[in-house]
Order: sequence, then C-alpha cells, then structure tokens
Amino acid sequence: MKTPLPSWLDFFAIPASALYGFIVKLRNRHYDNHASIQKVDKPVIAVGNLTVGGTGKTPLVTWIIKRLRSHGYNPAVVMRGYAAVDPAKADEALEYHERLEDVDVIVGADRAVMIRAYLENGGSADCFVMDDGFQHRRLHRDLDIVVMDFLRNAFLQRMLPAGWLREPVSGLKRADAVVVSHAGRVEPTFAKQVNQVHGKEPVAWVSHQWTSLQLFTNNECDVVGLDWLTGKSVAVRLGIGYPGPVIEALVRLGAKIAMQLDVGDHQPFTQEELETLATASHNVDGIVMTLKDWVKARDLIDFSEMKCPIVVPDLALEIIEGDNELDALLLSVFQDTMNT
Repeated sequence: MKTPLPSWLDFFAIPASALYGFIVKLRNRHYDNHASIQKVDKPVIAVGNLTVGGTGKTPLVTWIIKRLRSHGYNPAVVMRGYAAVDPAKADEALEYHERLEDVDVIVGADRAVMIRAYLENGGSADCFVMDDGFQHRRLHRDLDIVVMDFLRNAFLQRMLPAGWLREPVSGLKRADAVVVSHAGRVEPTFAKQVNQVHGKEPVAWVSHQWTSLQLFTNNECDVVGLDWLTGKSVAVRLGIGYPGPVIEALVRLGAKIAMQLDVGDHQPFTQEELETLATASHNVDGIVMTLKDWVKARDLIDFSEMKCPIVVPDLALEIIEGDNELDALLLSVFQDTMNT
C-alpha cells in the first residue's frame, strides 16, 4: 500500500494531514525552546525516523550496540514498548534479547524516568541507545540519528494519515546525522535532497540482507540456506509497519505467496489468527514471519496443529559506505561528555 489509507479517502485524509502537521509543528516549537526537556547522567544516542513503520531502526540499533561494545562501552537499549500489555514483553524488547547477548532493555513511555530508575537500582550501563527516539523530545539526547528508508522516499510523502510522515521533512534540520537504509548503493540525487534540508549528506548508507532461514518445528530449529524458499508455497504473517521489503525478498527468492494475513504493526496474535495459521499450514510449505513476530508467537503456537515449519529470516545489516564516519560520530558522544 502506497499510503496508510485507500486513495478514495483522500478527501478526508488530506485535511486531517494538514491539521496533524500543524499540531506537530506546535509541539516541536515547544521543545525547540528547550521546554520540558530532561537530561540523564549518561550519554544518550537516539535512533529514529520521519516515517511510520519499518525503516530498519532495529538492525541499526543492534549494529550500534555491538560497535559500542567493541570500544569497551556497555550500552543499554531504551524504548517505549508500543502496544505491549507487559512492557518487559514488548516484541521489540524480546527481539533485542534475541539479537544481543546480555543486553539491558529499558522499556517505558517516560524514558527519562525509566533510565533514572534503572540507574538508581544499580543498572550498569554507561550509555543508552534510544530506539525510535527522534519524536520523543522530552529526553535530551547527545546524538540524534535519523534513518531514512530509500524505498519510501520521505521527500515524496504527505503527513499522516494521507501519507507515512510522522513529522515534516524539515525536522531533519535538528538531526545530527542521517543514515539511509535499504540502499543497494549510494544515490547522489537522494543525497542531494537530504543535504538541501539537513545541511549535510547522509553519514552512512546501509543495506539489509537475509543471510539464512530459521525453520521452527516442534520447538526445534534448523538453519537452512535462502534457496530453501525457491518454489515453496508460503503463508505470510508480518506484524511490522511496512512489510514491502519482506514480500519483495520472498518473491525475489522464488517463493509463492499463497496467503498474507492483514495485521498491523506490533499487533498481538489472536486465537482466531493462530487457528487460521494452523489451517493454512496444511496447504503451504512454510509460514513466514519476522523475528519480531516470532518472539510473540513462539509461546502461543500449538505445534501439534502445525503441518509446516515457521520460517524466520535472519536479517543482517551491511554498511555500504560510511562505516568509519558513523563509528567516529558514536565515539564523539563520549568525547563531548568528557569535555562538559
């Protein structure tokens, strides 16, 4: 879907977008005056975006955590825990625990309060990486990184609900750096567009590639190559903001999509949906979902009812250009902290 709503609703959605944009501008003006901003005692690196849905923040946050660890730092992840009844069991929090060994994940709507509580209770992190933090301006950040999805050009988008923008692209002016995701190569035209608004070209360009597949059956896991998908019929359950890249990858690898469940970002699994997947498993070779879906589903699925494996792609981030520049930017946070 090119926009969040069907085009026939543009008559209502476009005026709503204008109103939403006005409200966002008022809110940003409030924070631009440094009102209500709270600072914590440790460095904060925010990774966010301008658009709704999957721009590739989670793989980048994972890369940042690993890179900071390689330099001897002990970062923790900070996040809101969207749509989770139990914040500790938010899908993205569980995903980080799967991706990163022994990482502290701090979850809560008021991230400044949650960080202070974490430190007061003996938390050992010496810095924090805030996932989806660009619009959470209440917490002071020492570095603001915006991820822009090359596949969904924000410069061509409207504000919600007529488009995917959470705030106008002029918001790039307050970012410290831009990272372009889902990019196969550096694109000079896109870099120029970023420069015209942000004042600098993107610091890094990254691609996202599947490296292997995890096949889950009866609580067992087999790791196989991507060619397993060739010629296979699959059902797809993607509770992510923008499933387009996953669908494209499946098609490119030769899979045949027999069914795609219509679910929203972070949507919990319902009993009806689990029954639908169990029924579908009789007619397909695999049920594809992301790691973010799997961490919610694994304790709910009755594998005695499943006749095919759950297929979870392993996703890796590759920096095409800007590895050293991004690394230096991360380390500058600690140099700036020592100088203050």
